[in-house]
Amino acid sequence: MTQLEKNPNPTKDQHFMVDKSMLERIYRKANIKEGETIVEVGGGAGALTKYLASGNNHITVIEKDPYYAKLLREKFSTNSNVEVVEGDALQFDFYSFDRIVANLPYTITEPFLINLARTGTLGHTEKDPKSSNVKSITLVLSQNSVRKMVAPVQIIEGNSKHCNQEFGLMGAICHTFLNLEIDTVIPSEAFFPEPAVTSLVVNLTPKRKKTTVDRIMAEILTDKKGNLPAINRIYQMMLAQGKVYNINKYKNLQTQAFRNFTSKTIGDKNVYELTNMQLSQLVQDLIRNDAKVKGSRTQARQIRYDDPLESYKRFGILDDEMEDDELQRPKTKGQKKSEEKYAYLFDSRAYNVLLKRELENIKHNEFLKMLEHGI
Repeated sequence: MTQLEKNPNPTKDQHFMVDKSMLERIYRKANIKEGETIVEVGGGAGALTKYLASGNNHITVIEKDPYYAKLLREKFSTNSNVEVVEGDALQFDFYSFDRIVANLPYTITEPFLINLARTGTLGHTEKDPKSSNVKSITLVLSQNSVRKMVAPVQIIEGNSKHCNQEFGLMGAICHTFLNLEIDTVIPSEAFFPEPAVTSLVVNLTPKRKKTTVDRIMAEILTDKKGNLPAINRIYQMMLAQGKVYNINKYKNLQTQAFRNFTSKTIGDKNVYELTNMQLSQLVQDLIRNDAKVKGSRTQARQIRYDDPLESYKRFGILDDEMEDDELQRPKTKGQKKSEEKYAYLFDSRAYNVLLKRELENIKHNEFLKMLEHGI
């Protein structure tokens, strides 16, 4: 690394990528097309910026530190396609850019994702010209952050199931809007100074197909005007506007969907006010409500929602008051279809791998096999 008058400060979460092979890998993973607009968060000394600026693209680099912002301007003064913005990425509007690439300060990972979700930046749809332009987000993140991003809503321990305390806003945002690919583990020596945590390269791309729960959660998580509306209010408006269910198709809609689908302690809050346990419960309530509305259990009794942290004995469909003989009955086609449809929310393979330590010592191909099988 070039000698600087001011070295990166780890107490400010500054760890600059210096390994050329990793920089090239991140650049390739970003899958940048000619003519696209790119925004890089945290340009630092410009090591990654150099790769991004090599193509026929316009690059906007956001750098909060005044020293490095000035350094970047001087370093790329002859590059007409590079613009350096001194500012806070959490206050930046990413909506109109094609790609986001970042070696984020690890402490801002969650607020960064929240900013993207609330502003609608993660909602790119090819058929909607008014939607966000962002086609991919390539990030360098800590192992802990990635684990929370892939966390399932429910944990299975022996014969018991309960809400996952690590399923929070990052997990809700990623499961709702994005396909997440874990590309590789980064050796600590690839940074200067070396971080005390394991790092990974991840690539995020907007989902092309969303489930009913995804569409509802997307509305709940998006808050462009900053009004912080309550969850039940958003859900009722979606029903009234026909954004969720077709009343003519689902005859039981009046008796099922228009009732509060979750506890009052959850439904009366804005999603960003919920605890992790309440978020996990909210998603499971949405799954169960969807199964009920679509007829998987049309004769089911109305479920009580007195306890927002209640656990379910069966995947998002049966309640704790069901008799033992009911629990032993074979699953209906509707139940099986619901389980398959929402399996991604309960997939714990990557999560289980990221609970392990010393992933840096595992060969890349072996690591990918671990992610595939969850061991």
